[in-house]
Amino acid sequence: MPHFNNYFIDQIIAPALLWFFFIGGVVAVLISVGLIMRSPKLFQLFGFANTSVSIRQSTKALAIPRDSSQFFWKYRTPIGIVFVVSAIYSVWGLVTGAGNAAIVSLFNLKLPAGYVFWIVESLRYFLIVGCTAAIMVGVLMVISPDTLKAVEKVAGSWVSTRQVARQGENMNLGFDQWVAAFSRTAGLLLILPALGILVYFGDLLLKRA
Repeated sequence: MPHFNNYFIDQIIAPALLWFFFIGGVVAVLISVGLIMRSPKLFQLFGFANTSVSIRQSTKALAIPRDSSQFFWKYRTPIGIVFVVSAIYSVWGLVTGAGNAAIVSLFNLKLPAGYVFWIVESLRYFLIVGCTAAIMVGVLMVISPDTLKAVEKVAGSWVSTRQVARQGENMNLGFDQWVAAFSRTAGLLLILPALGILVYFGDLLLKRA
């Protein structure tokens, strides 16, 4: 596993971060030059990027609470039994079934075997925990519905994400207005650190090539 961790960091995480900062440096340099030259196309791009897009209307239907608990409580015994039996069978299969190595070879993905093994192992434990929780829910549905209702009352509290995200949709353009008014100053302040990032991470990428 330590060998896999080193491979994953060295071959996937590190190159992705290097390219991310290098491309960011290129973009920052281009923006700096555009600000210094007061490019009209750059300010048109800023105006397009600052267009407000509200998701409140499109997500309104998702924020409406819908109660389906009456159906479950009406047939709580058969549903609870199905929960318990299905979850026990799933846990048994996850614990005693085919090993992770067999599953990795079955997928035949063009990725490092250790990486795929780690994903499969994590997914297996996640499903085991989920199935164990399903067994507990099924047992409570059959023998102690009042306890489950008390848990549901707390866990099923409705929280409107539209109200939480409402303040986040307000446009705050103070910094953008300052950049537009003093574009050359902003470009000069930005270009030096942008060039530093571009040269530094470009050099690291060349050394890894």
